[in-house]
Amino acid sequence: MKRGAQRAAVTAAVALAAGALSAWIAVAGDGDGRNVTAASRFASGYVPYAAIVLLVSATAPTAVHAVLRAVLSQLLMIWGYYTWGPMITFERTPTQAAHYAQVWAAVAVTAVPAAALGTYGLVRGARRLAAPRAGRASA
Repeated sequence: MKRGAQRAAVTAAVALAAGALSAWIAVAGDGDGRNVTAASRFASGYVPYAAIVLLVSATAPTAVHAVLRAVLSQLLMIWGYYTWGPMITFERTPTQAAHYAQVWAAVAVTAVPAAALGTYGLVRGARRLAAPRAGRASA
């Protein structure tokens, strides 16, 4: 029981930290919101989000924790961005912010879990391949 509680606490802390980092990157990347280009959005948003999802998934102890960490971090990022972002926010443009938040939340609960599971599986497979096997002759 103690181990499960520790894992849950670590997963919550990792998701919170990753979500906060993602939101900060998104808000900082958009600056004042006037000079946002497709290239700046890609560099300040999509690449860091993907890296964060991959990192939190790769370091998770189980597949469930990988998915929880990744999904929660991205849901927190969405909430943070549309709360404190420079352009579209829940306060200034509630209808538009709610629409985009729903679109990105759909991505967070569909594509992000698949990416998290894929990453977790690849890392687990790599660890198995790298682990020494009993009965194998060493050089």
